[in-house]
Amino acid sequence: MLTIEHLNCGYGKHEILHDISVTIPDKKITAIVGQSGCGKTTFLKTLNRMVEEEQGYTTGKISLGNTDIKSISKETLRSRIGMVFQQPIAFPHSIEKNLTYVLKYYGIRDKKVLSEKVEESLKKAKLYEEVKDQLKKSALKLSGGQKQRLAIARSLCVNPEILLLDEPLGALDLKLRKEMQLELKRLQREMNITFIYVTH
Repeated sequence: MLTIEHLNCGYGKHEILHDISVTIPDKKITAIVGQSGCGKTTFLKTLNRMVEEEQGYTTGKISLGNTDIKSISKETLRSRIGMVFQQPIAFPHSIEKNLTYVLKYYGIRDKKVLSEKVEESLKKAKLYEEVKDQLKKSALKLSGGQKQRLAIARSLCVNPEILLLDEPLGALDLKLRKEMQLELKRLQREMNITFIYVTH
């Protein structure tokens, strides 16, 4: 699915990643494990070119299938490689609009399809039952754990081929974390997509 060849990455004169070559298997869960500050998150950000938004540099080659990711527009690449960050991110809109905004960005306009996708994605992230009667409520009023599950739902709603997960369950309590770990494994199998999961 992803082939990384002689990847270097850094900011200014500070190099964070040096000469990394690895192949990420298709439709599996790959864990990136290491201590804080060793470059795990930076590595994830190179895979969908987010590091470029932060004025970082990369050398080497990353291929999605047989295609160099630098030849793919960032918008298209990020629909194919989604990302869930460590800190939960909720847009300052309703719960529903947090999902429909993304769907509309990628060209889905039919109201029935939008409604179905919102429900489906929230169910996948185990959030639907908690918010089904509050979809017009501001997402900023959700708890930290709910915001993280909303972020997972938002990433899943466009059916990515690869999902990058940067310690996505850190904001959840232990019980919900265990439930979501099992749910993520189930989702990966059922959706038949590739997960790249950063953890300590």
